[in-house]
Amino acid sequence: MQKVELHCHLELALRMSTLRELAANQGHDVQTEGVFESEFLIQKPMGELRDVLHKFLNTRDVIVSEAWMERIAFEVCEDMYLESNVRILELRYAPSFLLDHHTSMKADRLQEAIQRGVSKAEALYPIAVGLICILQRTNSIEENARWVDFALNHRNGFVALDLADNEVDFDPEPFIPLFMRAKKGGLGITVHAGEPLIPGISKNIITAIDGMGADRIGHGLQAIENPELVEMLAHKGIPLELCPTSNWLTGATPSIETHPFRQLHAAGVQVTINTDDPGIMCTNLLREYHLLAFHQNIPVSVFEQCNAWAFEASFIDEAKRRSVWQTNTQCQQS
Repeated sequence: MQKVELHCHLELALRMSTLRELAANQGHDVQTEGVFESEFLIQKPMGELRDVLHKFLNTRDVIVSEAWMERIAFEVCEDMYLESNVRILELRYAPSFLLDHHTSMKADRLQEAIQRGVSKAEALYPIAVGLICILQRTNSIEENARWVDFALNHRNGFVALDLADNEVDFDPEPFIPLFMRAKKGGLGITVHAGEPLIPGISKNIITAIDGMGADRIGHGLQAIENPELVEMLAHKGIPLELCPTSNWLTGATPSIETHPFRQLHAAGVQVTINTDDPGIMCTNLLREYHLLAFHQNIPVSVFEQCNAWAFEASFIDEAKRRSVWQTNTQCQQS
């Protein structure tokens, strides 16, 4: 089955061997059993999303140059295609997440390196890739305004803008003007909203749609707490970028069995299936399909519908998408 991946964080999608190499280069113990895993990988629920976000920093800290990001970008694309037959891939990253810590790295060089890695993969494999620029809720409006400028100035490199990070302690409303400016400038809009399992958090989904002009919602699984919101999502055809393994590991859902994927789909919501942070969460897109098939008895026909929705919802140029979607029906791998 050809697949579409809409929600994958580039900095956290590293190939396992590459992450081990980077960690070893920075003096981490990668030989003692369990040490590397405890420092870098998330393989069981951690309780709260905030705890998970903090653990992301360990991976961020070992990515010390633009050259490594070029390699990571290429390998992510390669693995997506070879492991899961992904043909349409959107990768998102927060320039501030890397650059605030690694002051020797520069934004333009970083973006160019990532684009080189992506271009190498696109030249080798039938895959269309788009980049999404992330704003961090934990940074000031003034700093994030500069990253909106950066995204708009690199309009040929970015297809959309996103807002991520801790949505429990940082409300989305202050960011509305930034997203309106990005949308007016031609960028697609996707917003992390309604992710953690906290009563009332689905209000952030409404703000993302009505205030920020969101075309899609990152995660959004807690919409299930609000029947009127579920109806609105279905009526407006606003896709949710669901990430089953991540949602379980971050405590957004108690288990894959209880994930609201099936309920949302049954209600007519355009659900899509994604990996979020496949490198440190030890998953890939094919595995996400297997989990939903096994734990929720989701049939192939639903997966096909999810991919059709994801294909149409992608921010990548339509002609570019259709070129890779049509050229490889004879060599599907999964």
